[in-house]
Amino acid sequence: MKRILLVSFLVFTSIITHAQKIFVEKTDGGYEQPIIDKLLSNNYKLTFKKDSADYVIICIIDKTGMGRATGSIVVIDNKTGNLLVKSKEATGQTMLFNGYANTKTLSMQKVADKYLLDCLEKTITHQK
Repeated sequence: MKRILLVSFLVFTSIITHAQKIFVEKTDGGYEQPIIDKLLSNNYKLTFKKDSADYVIICIIDKTGMGRATGSIVVIDNKTGNLLVKSKEATGQTMLFNGYANTKTLSMQKVADKYLLDCLEKTITHQK
């Protein structure tokens, strides 16, 4: 009986969390694409209209230069405008083995892989 309740609670929670609409703000260089890909692969609902979103994700690139970039994301509640959570920073570095890829895209890929889902889980569960 406990297992049935636990499984039903987990299913219900996952349905509620994925019912929120998320808008990812566009950047000049297009380095938000790893964030969008990660959200789509985990079945989050994305919207292309900022007005209809529940949450807005903004990609922030800080320290750039000499083949390195440091980036993070922030999640904002679109209804109140409050900053809900900021991820840890990740560094992208251009090297031969990654094909000298864009450092901003590399840092956002690391943020998407390591911190994005944790930030969203914290954000959505605290809002309920």
